[in-house]
Amino acid sequence: MDNGIFRYQPLLALDAPDRSSLARQDALVASLLSGGDSRLQVDAGIGINKYLCPPRPAPDMLCASSCTASPVTAQGFRRCADAWQRLAACLSERQRTRTLDSYARDIRTRLLDYFHAAGLAEAILCPSGTDALLTATMLLHLERPDQPMTAILPQASEIGTGVPLAATLRHFDGPAPSDAPLVDAAVAAIEIPLRDRDGVPRPDDELAEAYAAAAAEVRGRAVVYLTHSTKTGLIAPVRPPRGAEIIVDACQARIEPRLVAHALRQGWPVLVTGSKFFGGPAFSGAVLFPSQRLAAIQQQAPGRSREVLQRGASNMGMLLRWIAALDAIAAFDALGDQDQVAGRLQDRAAAIERGIAGLDGLVPIQGLAGGGEE
Repeated sequence: MDNGIFRYQPLLALDAPDRSSLARQDALVASLLSGGDSRLQVDAGIGINKYLCPPRPAPDMLCASSCTASPVTAQGFRRCADAWQRLAACLSERQRTRTLDSYARDIRTRLLDYFHAAGLAEAILCPSGTDALLTATMLLHLERPDQPMTAILPQASEIGTGVPLAATLRHFDGPAPSDAPLVDAAVAAIEIPLRDRDGVPRPDDELAEAYAAAAAEVRGRAVVYLTHSTKTGLIAPVRPPRGAEIIVDACQARIEPRLVAHALRQGWPVLVTGSKFFGGPAFSGAVLFPSQRLAAIQQQAPGRSREVLQRGASNMGMLLRWIAALDAIAAFDALGDQDQVAGRLQDRAAAIERGIAGLDGLVPIQGLAGGGEE
């Protein structure tokens, strides 16, 4: 099968490996898990990571996408094996760097094509969705470095404990203290509860007012993280405050490409991942940053912006995870037009609701209600 540079050849015996092949698989897995953070580390005692995922395909595990992580698919693992073998065969570091750059370019092109963003944005690859949020915030800081920023976003329980830290340009993982800033910037955060004490989602109008009130109190730049959607399936705020800057957090990938393209036309950066809904391996993130806006930042701060944009350069683990994720995205895209796919998803959602209704003690609560507004 040939798909650009992702030409699959059975270079590793994945189905019935001998001892030599197992050793190569171990090296492949080590590369696949590299270039990320502690969430990718596998507990040697139980063989899974913090999100209960094994590092290899788990064909006996039923995964119908996830709010956080799924193990790599067998087909995605084969794609990674092909790329890893090609990189291992490079005769020099220069050739290896060129091969990594070639993979990165192809990934960025395919990602922009899927989200209908070619010509609208540049794709900046990142090791995770949280890293993507950190990268987008760094670029906004470089845009106007002398102005303080305040991030207005859902409470951490809806989006992840590391997100408020990344939104304030602080370490979100590892041994460094969480209050240590990554750059000399004044960035604060306001977290908005999206549910009441009983777990029921607050009405859209009430949330819109809460976000608007928070933005009105900000001195400097109010940056609203329009979340589409949260881990529990909420979109907030449906109507962002006037005058606020917007970053669209679509890291759950539960968003239609046309809405991503619409956001980019407004000049809003969009954060995406290849995991979660798509079911690619965890920790493949990207920022789709509006092209003209990014070009202006690069012109204004060429050295600093280059540092930000090259943070993930030559990251083999990140690229391998994106290769597997794009395989899952391509499989989803091949299901048919968006209306047909939406009908299939609605049928699945109805079947899940019927299943929940038949279980004593479980009460469904509202989640994702619609596709957002244009």
